[in-house]
Amino acid sequence: MGIQTWLILLGVVSMTLIVWDGGRRKRKRLVAGVTREAPLPASALSEPVAEAARVEPPAFVRLPQDPEGSRIGMATRVTGSLTARELVVVKGSIEGAVIAQDHPVMVTMSGSVSAYLEGLQVSIDGHVAGMIKAADKVTLLSRACVKGTVEAGHLECIAGARIRGEVMPFGGLPLVAGTKAEPGLPCPLHSC
Repeated sequence: MGIQTWLILLGVVSMTLIVWDGGRRKRKRLVAGVTREAPLPASALSEPVAEAARVEPPAFVRLPQDPEGSRIGMATRVTGSLTARELVVVKGSIEGAVIAQDHPVMVTMSGSVSAYLEGLQVSIDGHVAGMIKAADKVTLLSRACVKGTVEAGHLECIAGARIRGEVMPFGGLPLVAGTKAEPGLPCPLHSC
């Protein structure tokens, strides 16, 4: 065999080992539950980095790969009432009531609900207009735009969330909520 054949054979063996090792490392990370974060762009490396508090969304917001429950897709528009005895994820638009009394309800950034929203835990990253009730907690994520009344045992607002209306703790008097002191991004579907 010539030198070229040996070099080609060596290259094929090297590539096979690299691919095999990458697969092994990926399986090892999946078993450990560790995800790989995306690298920073080169422009971010040249600027000074300030330490910032990292805000993690609540546990019920992180959905498994294939969650059990009802999903309203982005291209779906529902007019009327939705009652569920399971997790509800709204990516589309619902005009009416969404009720999942003993289960979490999540409105994603593309989701929109108008009228009434009720669940054990309610997480909003989209637009909601009307009454929101949660037996446990309402979480307003950074892109949430809420107009109406919020009634919950606990209210969690992530920076950037906007609310206009009343906030009512269970058994308490309403608190009036207004707009943010600093200008934020406009709500594309509804004005808050």
